[in-house]
Amino acid sequence: MDKRHIGSATKSLMRRIDKAMSDLPVIRDNENLTGMQGWILNFLFRRAEKGDVFQKDVEAEFKIRRSTATEALKNMEKSGLIRRIPVDYDARLKKIVLTEHAEDIKKQIESQILKTEKRLVEGFTDAEVDAFLNYVERFKKNLENESAE
Repeated sequence: MDKRHIGSATKSLMRRIDKAMSDLPVIRDNENLTGMQGWILNFLFRRAEKGDVFQKDVEAEFKIRRSTATEALKNMEKSGLIRRIPVDYDARLKKIVLTEHAEDIKKQIESQILKTEKRLVEGFTDAEVDAFLNYVERFKKNLENESAE
């Protein structure tokens, strides 16, 4: 059996990235907020500028189950970071709206993401980073193709 396990290696890398994201005072000081929720907030910051954002958008972006997204968003709402507001055109849909509190911590989260990304690519050339990102996309496509079979 091959001793190289891409899944294990990427899981380990993701845990380290999550740990770096969880190192923010705003996340450390808030027991309901996790590193993953920091990533969700960053996604909401970017997407909110383009229009309404819904739970299904979070599910699609992070490839997470509905129940996982529901739990994360519930905790974020409890922490005062988001509100879910019904839309006029469909009573079943609730758009996700960032609160003032979320806007207050936006710079901290964006700064930590930039810092983490900078640390990740230290010692790598642009070509190596591009190759890595290309490989990741190919890995994802391979797994998408597998689940379609």
